[in-house]
Amino acid sequence: MIITFFFGASFETDAFYVAYRIPNLFRRLLAEGTLSTTLVPFFTEANLSKDKLLFQTLRNNVFTIVFSALLIITALFYYFSSELVNIFAFGFDDETKNLSSELLKRMSPFLFLISLSALNTGLLNSIKRFNAPAFSPVLMNLGIIGTITVSYFYFTIDIYILSYAVLLGALLQYAFQIPFILKNNLGYGFNFNNVVNSKTKEILKVIFPQIFGLAIYNINILINTQFASFMEKGSITYLYLAERLIEFPLGIFAVSIATTTLPDLTKHYVNKNFSKFSDTINEKLKFLLFLSTPFAFALIILGQDLCFILYSRGEFTLDDANLTYRALLAYSFGLVFVAGVRLLVQAFYATKNTKLPVLFGAYNLVINFFLCYALGFYFNLGFLGLALASSASSFFLFLFLILKLKDLFNEIKLKEILKYFILISSMSSFSILFSQKIIQYFFNDASKVFSLTLIILLSAVAFCSLSRMIKLKELKMIFK
Repeated sequence: MIITFFFGASFETDAFYVAYRIPNLFRRLLAEGTLSTTLVPFFTEANLSKDKLLFQTLRNNVFTIVFSALLIITALFYYFSSELVNIFAFGFDDETKNLSSELLKRMSPFLFLISLSALNTGLLNSIKRFNAPAFSPVLMNLGIIGTITVSYFYFTIDIYILSYAVLLGALLQYAFQIPFILKNNLGYGFNFNNVVNSKTKEILKVIFPQIFGLAIYNINILINTQFASFMEKGSITYLYLAERLIEFPLGIFAVSIATTTLPDLTKHYVNKNFSKFSDTINEKLKFLLFLSTPFAFALIILGQDLCFILYSRGEFTLDDANLTYRALLAYSFGLVFVAGVRLLVQAFYATKNTKLPVLFGAYNLVINFFLCYALGFYFNLGFLGLALASSASSFFLFLFLILKLKDLFNEIKLKEILKYFILISSMSSFSILFSQKIIQYFFNDASKVFSLTLIILLSAVAFCSLSRMIKLKELKMIFK
């Protein structure tokens, strides 16, 4: 919001978001994809062994390897920023390319800091400490907001300030976790003695296929950005802002449920308790649908007013807000499936099976590419087509994963999950539309902020009331 207020939607914001996407994509590959998820089963196994020396050695070895790799990648970001920008946004004109390249140089240490933060997250999650890692991204946002605000009042504000704001936010996020790491005796340091051993080789053997799989999955972002760079100026900004709204429920529900479920799935699989493994997937997937589906319908039905309230101010015009809503509408259709993918992938990680997500990711990549071209250019839907392509490809990836999981674990109840999704969708749409009509009838002349707030609150009450009437156990799970 603060970025749109000061900078609106222009070639400068397009340049910034492309520059930010590059380390952010690698963050998803190296940080969210491996350090905070894939390593959890290994850390959990070492911790359960009660051998403190073994766990300490593993932490030191992983840190040494990660630190060394991050130094190399950070240097590549700095010295090859122009080439990387070309890969992501070849359609940019020279002015926008040069600006994006310079911004990437200044943000190059971002991946280094955020990946070390992800390592902390993986360690804390392995001992079921979830609160600090979940809260730490707030520090990232506060760092960005604080830097921009101070710059506005005391210094000159320009697009370059955003690169320094991102770096400060990443530093604060990492620093916030350090006391919790030390408090739980999870400290780590350099160890160059026999760092590549049987255990680290086993970890690398699992991680590399997963990175490749995630790379295929996240190349969809690269494809969307590359296509958008050939479209009207501001297209990348509209897509990015819509994605941020989609990431809000994903970050609260999908990521947290997937993260907290991974240690339990790992434990059940290690103990060969496959019945509990399947029950956990069934239960958590239904809980995820219970939480994410109302958000998807809310963004579809109420998203236009939401974009107006959040973004339409300062340099960001009403037309910009409406165009952002078009992207948000298209992304919202895939929200539930993106959330489901994040949970289902954890099931494969818990079994240390990273090859299947790689294969399905490859299918998904091809589907997304052709859909982007067809919807974005052939049917001339522009960036709306790119967002629709992303939602459609997420649905196919979800379908590939859950069908294969059903083959591997027969107790995954697909029909029951589908019926549940239809039920929750009906309840969500009814609750929101009913609430919207009531508020419009009684508060027709009220401000958008007031009306939207009341609609959201009344929708939540209606949805929870319906859930209680038909005795959905997921309602009680919220308070556990």
